[in-house]
This record gives sequence, structure tokens and C-alpha cells, in this order.
Amino acid sequence: MTPVVNEILRSGFIINSSLRRRTHLVQSFSVVFLYWFYVFSEIKMCNAL
Repeated sequence: MTPVVNEILRSGFIINSSLRRRTHLVQSFSVVFLYWFYVFSEIKMCNAL
């Protein structure tokens, strides 16, 4: 029983760490995307004028 619980905890920890890394990646990507969206909208506004 104990080795099974240990394996489940270890696999859960691995999944949690990989998910945390993925969310960090998504956060940085969304920041870059928002920045480019802002720049693109500014360029479109300048072109409209």
C-alpha cells in the first residue's frame, strides 16, 4: 500500500511542477502577446490619422 501511495504522490508532484512551468511559460507568452497587440493597435491608430 505504501509504495503505491508514494508513487502517486511522486507522479502528482512531477505533474504539478510541469504544470507550474507551463503556466509560467503561458504567462510570459501572454505578456508578449499583449505588448504586441498594444503596439499593433498604436500603429493602426497612427495610420488611421
